[in-house]
Parts: sequence; C-alpha cells; structure tokens
Amino acid sequence: MMTPIELNDQLRARVYRLAAWVMLALALGSLLSSRIPMALAAALFGLLLMLNGWAQTHDRPAQARWLTHLSMALLVGLTLVSLRYPGHAEHWSYLVPLVAFLVYPLRPATWVATGYSVALATGLILLYHGEARIQIFFTYLATLMITVAFVYLREIREQQLKPLRKTDNLTLALTREYLVQDLEKEIQRSEREGTDLSVLALGIDRASAEGMDNEALDLLLHRLGRVLHGALRLFDSYYRYDDDRFVIILPHTGSRAALKTSSRLRKAVREVFEQEGQPVSASIGVVTLNAGDDAASLIRNALHTLERARASGRNQSLSFDELGETDVDAEEVSHARAE
Repeated sequence: MMTPIELNDQLRARVYRLAAWVMLALALGSLLSSRIPMALAAALFGLLLMLNGWAQTHDRPAQARWLTHLSMALLVGLTLVSLRYPGHAEHWSYLVPLVAFLVYPLRPATWVATGYSVALATGLILLYHGEARIQIFFTYLATLMITVAFVYLREIREQQLKPLRKTDNLTLALTREYLVQDLEKEIQRSEREGTDLSVLALGIDRASAEGMDNEALDLLLHRLGRVLHGALRLFDSYYRYDDDRFVIILPHTGSRAALKTSSRLRKAVREVFEQEGQPVSASIGVVTLNAGDDAASLIRNALHTLERARASGRNQSLSFDELGETDVDAEEVSHARAE
C-alpha cells in the first residue's frame, strides 16, 4: 500500500506525462505548419516534462527539483522572448501562474507569479500596441485571477482540514497534537503489563541543514520521514515534534534495545542520503520509562538528551541515563556512538 506522499508523487508524475504528450502533439502540429521555432520550443518543453515525470516515478527528489526549476525557467524565458516575435509562444504566458502554483509551495510561487506579471506587463508596454496589447494583458489578468482564486480556496480547505489530520503530509509522521495522549496510553499499558517503554528524540544535525532553503529542507524532511516509516516496527510510532525534530515511541523496549534502535536509525539515515550525495546525519536522545515518569517528563528528557547529543558532534546517540550518571552500560553507549 502506497503512502499519501507516494500517491501524490505518482499523481504528479501522471500530470507531467500528460502535459508532455500535449506539448509533443503541439510540436508535431507546429512542424506540419512549418512553424519551426514553435515546434522546437514545444518539443524541448515536452522533453523536460517527460523527464520530470521520470524523476517523480523513480523517486529522484534532487533531480526532480532541478528539472522543475529548469522547466519553469524555460517557460518563463520562452514567453518573454516571444513578445518580440508575435504569433509564436506569447499565449503560453497564460500558463505561467498556474504552473508556478502547481509545482512550487505558496510563497515561492507567489514571488514567481508576481515577478513574471511585472516582466510581462513591461514587455507588453514596450513591444505591443493597440488591441493586441490589451487582449493579451486582460486575458493574462483573467487567468491570473482564476489561479489566485483557486489557490485561495485550496489554502482555506487545507486550514480547515488541518485539525482533522493525524499525520503530517510532508513526513508522514503523526502530528504533535496526538503525542502526549498516545504516550500516556503507552505508559499505562507498560505499567499494567510490566513491560519496558522507551522514547527517542531524533533531530537532523544542524551542520546537515546549513545553507538549505525551505524547499531543499522540505525535501530532506520528506526523505527522513520515509526512512523512519520503513525502519520502525509496525507497533512503534513517530511524531513530528517541530521543524526538524521527531519523537519516537518504542513499546516493549528497554534502554539497551533503544540504543541499538537509535544506532540502526542513524545508520539508515546516513546511508539513504549518502546514496543521493548528501552528507546528512541525525542525532538521537534516548530515555527509558522509570518510576514517577509521565508523558511530559519523558518528552522533555528525550529532547534535552537530543540537544546534548547534537552539541557533542554529528551522528550521535546519547542516553538520558548517562547524563544522570546512573547505571548505563558504557560499552553499549560506545557502540551506539560508533560510525
């Protein structure tokens, strides 16, 4: 069964492929009409869309990102250059805002649409006269308003549905609102059945995210969420606590087993990102249920231990018991810290 993120990627890949076939058909029609520049532009744009679909289908986020930027730049460049050559691709300008809001998050899409609108209006004033200028400008304005209305309605719907969601769309983690109540239930079950319970706090090492813009960081968190989704047991649960920190509940798990799990998770994170050429690592704080603990104290102690682990270097696991200088197997801790 595919995750919601995988379903979204598959849907986006289908949209790219459909648009690619439309552009290739336009290229063929232009070629048959002896409009060679239009045919070449449509064929190139169609090829880029096809590559975008391939990157989405084969789970290549880095390649998909750059192909998206390249496709957007090509569309913007073609439509603005075509203002000097009426009858070619100037009418593609109506697609720019719609495509921008489809492929980018809200804020960068808004900047792209705003900048493009200013550039298009300037080009029309300088290069067009009479009815042609008015027709293109007002048609573009109408499509822009429809796009803005669509995006506005989409954002309202997202805000209305957000309180009803139990999972974070970006990482597939459970949302923070459910963390305390779920952890309290696990504490009660552990005390009732006499079983162990551990909590991990996992965070991306700060050096891994340095220099990343919001879009790159979102891609990183998306991949990290999928790593956790595939590496944890069916009865474990993980929650997105804030921007780059996760809290993981491990039922039936003592301190030694929790440290081993933390080592396995760190190794999985490092290996996945190394395959993509990214030096990304994570550190983990480990805490195990003791007498007198409640959900709030376990979460607080796990996050505190995570910050101490982050401060001691990249790719670290650290136990809260060690911070308190209580009974911790030094050999186990040393093994958990090993690369």
